[in-house]
Amino acid sequence: MPLLHQSVAEVALAVVDVETTGLWAETGDRVCEVAVLRAEPGREPDVFSSLVNPGRPIEPAASNVNGLQDADLTDAPEFAAIAGTLSALLQDAVLVAHNAAFDVGFLTAEYAIARLGPPSPPVIDTLDLARQLFSFPRNNLDALAREFRVAAEGRHRAEGDVWTLYQVFGRMLEELRQRGDWSVADLLGAQSSQLSLASPSLDHLTEPIRAAVGSGCPVTICYRDGEGLSTERVVRPLWANANYLIGYCELVRAQRTFRLSRIEDAWLS
Repeated sequence: MPLLHQSVAEVALAVVDVETTGLWAETGDRVCEVAVLRAEPGREPDVFSSLVNPGRPIEPAASNVNGLQDADLTDAPEFAAIAGTLSALLQDAVLVAHNAAFDVGFLTAEYAIARLGPPSPPVIDTLDLARQLFSFPRNNLDALAREFRVAAEGRHRAEGDVWTLYQVFGRMLEELRQRGDWSVADLLGAQSSQLSLASPSLDHLTEPIRAAVGSGCPVTICYRDGEGLSTERVVRPLWANANYLIGYCELVRAQRTFRLSRIEDAWLS
C-alpha cells in the first residue's frame, strides 16, 4: 500500500531536529547538530545523533540556546559525511518535525552544499497540526509537552528534542484517533502548507554563477556592498537560493553571504 494511504500507526516515522549556528539558512547559517529518531511499528525506536562541523562560527544568540561552542564542533564531521546515514533513516518514512519549515530549510541547504540529492519523504509539521487541529493557548514544543504531560528532557539539543517530539506526537495521535483513523494523507491535508526536501533550482542564476554553484568551482565576482563600494572577490560557492550566493570568500578567508542583486559582474576563476 502506498505510504500516503496508510494509517499513521502503520508507517515508519523519522522524527528530526537540527541545532544551528543561527536562525536563517537562506543567509548562510548552518547545521551544527542533527538527530533523527526512527520509529517503526512493533520495534523500539532508535536514535542517530551527531554534532556537525558547520564551517562557520556559531552566533552568540544560538549558542546561548543550544549551549554549543565553536570548540565543540572542531573535530565533528561535516554534513556530507553523515548525509548517507540521514538519507537511509528518512527512506520509506514520514519525516516529523516541529516548525518543520525550519528543519527542512536547513537540511535542504546542507544537502545542496554537499551536492547530494536529498530524500523526499512526506513531511508532517506538529506545530502546524497543533494550530489546525487543537486549541491550545500556545503551540511551541515546551507548551505541547506540558499539555500532553510529556517530560521534556534535554531540550534545545537535537537528541533531547526528538525524544520529546516523538512522545508529543504519539499523544497527539492518541487524541486524534478518538475522532477516527488518520492516514498520512489525512494529516498532510490538515496542514496549512506542504513542505518537502528538494534541491534548490539554479535556473534564476546568471552564468557563470550557475556553473560555479553547480560544480563548486571558484568564481570571481565584482560585488557592491551596502555602502556602494565595489570589490573583486574570489568565492568558492557553497549554495545559492532565490536571493543569495553563499560561499567561502578568499578575500576574508571565511564564509560570506552575497546578495545576488549586488553582484555586478562574474567570471570563472
